[in-house]
Amino acid sequence: MIKKITLSILSVFILLAVAYYVVPEDTIVHYKKLYSDHFEDVYKRKKKGRVPKRDRMDMYYQQETERTMDPATGTVPRERLLSGMRYMEALQQQQSANRMMGALPGVNWTERGPSNCGGRTRAIMIDPNDVSKKTVWAGGVGGGLWKTIDITAPSPLWTPVNDLMANLAVTTICSNPANTQIMYFGTGEGYSNADAIRGLGIWQSIDGGTNWAQLASTNNANFYYVNRMVVHTNGDVYAATNSGLFRSQDNGATWTKVLGAGVGAATNNISDVEVSTNNSVWASTRTNGEIYRSANGNAGTWVKMNTGTNGFPATGASRIDFALAPSNSQVCYAFVAEGGGVNFYRTTNEGANWTLLPKPVDADGGIGNDITRGQYWYDMSIAVDPNNSNTLYVGGVDLFKSSDGGNTWQQVAHWYGGFGYQYAHADQHIAIYEPGNSNVIYFGNDGGVYRSNNAAAASPVIQFKSDNYNVTQFYACAIHPTAYSNYFLAGAQDNGSHQYNSGGINATVEVTGGDGCFTHIDQDQPQYQFTSYVYNNFYRSTNGGASFTGVGTSGGSFVNPSDYDNAANIMYAYSSSGTYVRWINATTGATFQTVALSPGLTGTIRAITVSPNTPNRVFMGVGSGRVVRVDNANTVPSGSAGVQINSSAGMPTGSISCIEVETGDDNHLLVTYSNYGVNSVWETKDGGTTWQSVEGNLPDMPIRWALFNPNDNTQAMLATELGVWTTDLLNGAATVWGPSNNGLANVSTQMLQLRASDKVVIAATHGRGLYSTDVFADPHPEFVADKKITYVNKPIKFTDASFKAVSWDWDFGDATNSNVKNPTKTYTTPGVYTVSLKINNSAGLVETKTSYIQILPNRGTPYTIVAGGNFDINQYDFGCEEAGGTPWQRGNSAIAGKNGTLSGSNAWVTGLTATTYADNSDARLMTPNYNFSAAGTYTLKFYRKNVFESSYDGMRVEYSLDKGDTWVPLSLVTSPNWYDFANTVSNTSFPLNEAYFNVNKSSFTLCQYDVSFLAGNSNVAFRIRFKSDQSVNYAGAAVDDFEILAPPNSPLPVTLVYLSGKAFEKYNLLTWKTASEHNNKGFYIERALSDMQFSSIGFVDGKGNSNVPYVYRFKDFEPVSEHIVYYRLKQVDFDNSQNISPIVTVERSDDHILSITVSPNPVKDILTIRNLNGEKSVIRLFDMHGKLLIEHICHENTSSDIISLNDLGLRSGIYFIRVEDDNRIFTQRIIKM
Repeated sequence: MIKKITLSILSVFILLAVAYYVVPEDTIVHYKKLYSDHFEDVYKRKKKGRVPKRDRMDMYYQQETERTMDPATGTVPRERLLSGMRYMEALQQQQSANRMMGALPGVNWTERGPSNCGGRTRAIMIDPNDVSKKTVWAGGVGGGLWKTIDITAPSPLWTPVNDLMANLAVTTICSNPANTQIMYFGTGEGYSNADAIRGLGIWQSIDGGTNWAQLASTNNANFYYVNRMVVHTNGDVYAATNSGLFRSQDNGATWTKVLGAGVGAATNNISDVEVSTNNSVWASTRTNGEIYRSANGNAGTWVKMNTGTNGFPATGASRIDFALAPSNSQVCYAFVAEGGGVNFYRTTNEGANWTLLPKPVDADGGIGNDITRGQYWYDMSIAVDPNNSNTLYVGGVDLFKSSDGGNTWQQVAHWYGGFGYQYAHADQHIAIYEPGNSNVIYFGNDGGVYRSNNAAAASPVIQFKSDNYNVTQFYACAIHPTAYSNYFLAGAQDNGSHQYNSGGINATVEVTGGDGCFTHIDQDQPQYQFTSYVYNNFYRSTNGGASFTGVGTSGGSFVNPSDYDNAANIMYAYSSSGTYVRWINATTGATFQTVALSPGLTGTIRAITVSPNTPNRVFMGVGSGRVVRVDNANTVPSGSAGVQINSSAGMPTGSISCIEVETGDDNHLLVTYSNYGVNSVWETKDGGTTWQSVEGNLPDMPIRWALFNPNDNTQAMLATELGVWTTDLLNGAATVWGPSNNGLANVSTQMLQLRASDKVVIAATHGRGLYSTDVFADPHPEFVADKKITYVNKPIKFTDASFKAVSWDWDFGDATNSNVKNPTKTYTTPGVYTVSLKINNSAGLVETKTSYIQILPNRGTPYTIVAGGNFDINQYDFGCEEAGGTPWQRGNSAIAGKNGTLSGSNAWVTGLTATTYADNSDARLMTPNYNFSAAGTYTLKFYRKNVFESSYDGMRVEYSLDKGDTWVPLSLVTSPNWYDFANTVSNTSFPLNEAYFNVNKSSFTLCQYDVSFLAGNSNVAFRIRFKSDQSVNYAGAAVDDFEILAPPNSPLPVTLVYLSGKAFEKYNLLTWKTASEHNNKGFYIERALSDMQFSSIGFVDGKGNSNVPYVYRFKDFEPVSEHIVYYRLKQVDFDNSQNISPIVTVERSDDHILSITVSPNPVKDILTIRNLNGEKSVIRLFDMHGKLLIEHICHENTSSDIISLNDLGLRSGIYFIRVEDDNRIFTQRIIKM
């Protein structure tokens, strides 16, 4: 057991009194005024945008400090997590990743997303090793370090660099310009007033980001909060921390304080550091308002640049961030918090003199000219154009641009897309230009990563680039009671409450805004659902989550605990010290009653659990670690509620985070504490008469939630600061826990929820979104597809979502099958297909989805009414892709406004029988894929009638040149017979300044557009996209008689019969066959690994024109060390039009793969390298700074080798071993003990 400290009650009170952080009363009043000004207005406004920006991170940090601080020290010793991480890593190396000693077997987690919501991002770096500048790194303060290799993609594929680092608050990242393979990132968000969350120092990579290790020299208090880092051109590394400005001149091995209290400055709180193009170093402070410059960075050489006599006051300021002009070393802009607001200063002579600049003015009223709204300690960003020192961007809550050196400003984005501005998430933390490129700039904010590729334009367009960048910080979650449902709710920090409704990793809908907190779904009547905002402000849905209405009362904490009584329909929540709120008519009204606990039961209520067994019994975790049982909680008079049931148990006086009650037995409880330094998990089997610690071998870390195994009450699951831990036997002090994070990052996990109907568990993480596991469930078949409608020869990825599956038998409905768990299938014939999955070779475990997949055809032109445009002939030429809400449906509606047809029997209608369309609808009517190869005039036309909400809902046409991979709006402006609403006022269903069809049409009206600019493309598809916003619904629309007037074109020219792949020892063999070819120049062979990022590896000439079958072969002699490799063909015509083939998967057995093992690890002396495959290899050993320590050649026919580390005189620490043969490189980190 890992021991923790327990204190006397008196000691705890003393320490709490010393450590408690008090929020100034004016801050609280200001916050609540903002709330009262806006909360009621949210749902009264005709357009429901996101809840107005008013979160206060200091309040959250205060709450988190109180919940997690060690009672013995009054601090939050987050550095202890590093010991916990190393302990967990050691367990994982000693045991199977699926079965730690003591852990429950079979705990496998499935990530659920969201794929469309990022999180707070303070660190962004364009990879200097990528000449294309497409590779970008980003750091989430709750989700670790991430990377994408193509930020220019419409939806970049972001991948976490290392799940072990998921708990790190990454705040800054940089590289060494003298050796760009050396990178650093700093941790610890040092901007909070409460200074609650510590980092874990600085981490370094010496191989371009492949491997990372903590710099041992930074594992101390000086590097708890690293705010900014930069590397000088001479290789010196600077770290701006809350303990001063530190410099390393040996790649991070040692550090020297060069600026701070006692070393040339009045404070240690350094906010920013940058290197000028003339190699001078600048730094600024987070308190005391100072900005300094040094010619060489040495201690004692720093000159204060705000003297008070040079236009820049010497006193009266706090945080300063600044930006140096890359094109002019004399120019610097300073973003300064002073006088209760912010100011901007500019120097054009390297700080000798400064000019006070006019301030940007935000379109939002009531905030004066403080673009941070008083949150300058939290959100500031500033960047200068690399080629024009007069152009800069600044950010507070919103984003602003100046093109004249800060003399005038224009707002370029707004946090909910109001006032005619484009949307960008609130709270800006970083802005950086792509080096040397005035057009490309990146922004990091509380919504993730944003990018503009026309930053120099008068009206720059800012794009959301955080799809799949899942660093979402959830506080809580709820699960729908219906078995096998994918419906969940989860509340996210500063990103609202999210609604899940799809399997796998998918986009969510933000159903309510602001800070999303606790969520609940009635388990008896799931049409009643609840989300919450801060304090006691709830939203209620009475229609299964289709819409929510605000209901609130006073009191509560920032992230306020609550629980819902499903039987009595009563919500219980914390109110104030020693009191709780009971919302007695939660499903129908707004009657809130405040109830005081019994005398002596004072303090903050941090955990509330409604008994699943005894009616109207509620358990509460009250201040000083008291477990209170309240009987008749629905009616008990105020002042007499509850009795403490752990008064003499010797339990900690910390913060109770969860009370778990066994279903069927109120006497069996698990109680968890979220403090460091205490025994965190306690069990009683007699209703509280006796308690015993079941902490066992858990590391010293916060425990957030607990669940009993519903099948075995001697087993349990915990949500912890390092993911999920489980035990197969609750056994007092002898309890053995193990990490159960297979598929789940080692991230702070806040809550677990169990669904009784199928025993699925979901986990809300604070940095990686939502996960689910079927560990307690019975086998059940289930699957999803990444697309249900697509085109001929486009791959569909099927994902197994079954419970407890060990084998898979897929039937794709076209006489083809697969036994792969997650197969990729390509249909070559258009039509509608039924798909089924049988698991575990059991006839009773089959899931069949009828008409599940629709494959749209390739068509030539012209495309007329009689070819299928009247929607009567060739009925499967068109189909609906649903993203939510009301779909397009084929038929003849009787609903006024969308009734009837123009010709024939069928139109496509938004909801054939629906009187009105649903909120948040997004439905796409997809056409065939047309061949526009021939030159000439092309005209798209159809007829529409509609009734939409004026100025908000509507439809537009989009086109694709790659069979649906990407879609582009067909025009953004109004024109005759085309779009009739310009959309220039604010974000509506479609983005600002993007026109669409909105004006009501009582009869079928011609819509027509010249699409001749698409001539020359062999793949042209269209879709009619209907969207609605969050309120005010009408009948909808109908369309009929779709045509394309065009010169003659036949369908696509090359007929591919098959593409197959097979693994051999030295290569992978691809074979494909064509039935006929027309104008075929040849085939590019493209390969991808697990990231599905395809790149060309070769080219094979085609046959030009041929009417006879031909078989092609290609050998890939570079099979990489992965079990699965993906290939596809890009067929190219002589006119350079292209077509992409289906994907083929080549699975390589272990015999084909370089599978080197290095052991033991950690190691004291002798290191053994095995599985060298008999190839000639080179073994190199490096230290953590990249220094080569030994190089050794292993000759052919050698299967293993050894290295004596002691013979090399190596000290304890982290090293890297690299093995290279002719085909690949193997690298692994090792720990020398």
